[in-house]
Amino acid sequence: MTKQQRINQLEQELQQAQKNTYVGETHQLHCNDGELYIYYGDANEERCLVMDAQQLFKDLPFIIDQVTKENQKMQDMYMDNIKDAIKVL
Repeated sequence: MTKQQRINQLEQELQQAQKNTYVGETHQLHCNDGELYIYYGDANEERCLVMDAQQLFKDLPFIIDQVTKENQKMQDMYMDNIKDAIKVL
C-alpha cells in the first residue's frame, strides 16, 4: 500500500469515526414533550443527546439485555484482576 493509499484509507476511517458519538459519562437526564435529554461531555464542551422516549421504550428490552451482559463481562474482568493481585501478595 502506498503512502497516498494509506492516507486515503485513514481519511475514510476518520470520516466514519466522526459519524459516531461516544457518551462516557452523563451529567444530567430529563424528559420533556416525549423526549429524553441526555447531557454529556466536559465543562468546556457539554453536549446533548435527544432521544424519542417512545422509541427508546421499544428498544429497552434489547438495551437492558446487552448492558447487563457487558456489565457482567466487566465485573468478571475486575474480579480476575483482584484475584491476580491477591496471588502476588
